[in-house]
Amino acid sequence: MSNPVLKLKDVAIYQGGSLVLSEVNVEVNKGDFVYLIGKTGSGKSSFMKTLYADLELTEGEGSIVDFDLKTLKEKDIPFLRRKLG
Repeated sequence: MSNPVLKLKDVAIYQGGSLVLSEVNVEVNKGDFVYLIGKTGSGKSSFMKTLYADLELTEGEGSIVDFDLKTLKEKDIPFLRRKLG
């Protein structure tokens, strides 16, 4: 099986010091088609911001397109975003 494009394990997402999402576990493989739906204020944007490193991943493990979100350096963020785009 190939490496997942996105993998989050036991992730907690914070915005402004407030817990937005907890116990997030997701794996997306190349070719998968994924919808992200939810009510206003449910954490969709915070989830996406974490994926493109606009919000720091402080709890849990996460990787996207071979970038480790927990150890990602600020200088590498533009490379991550280019690879996503």
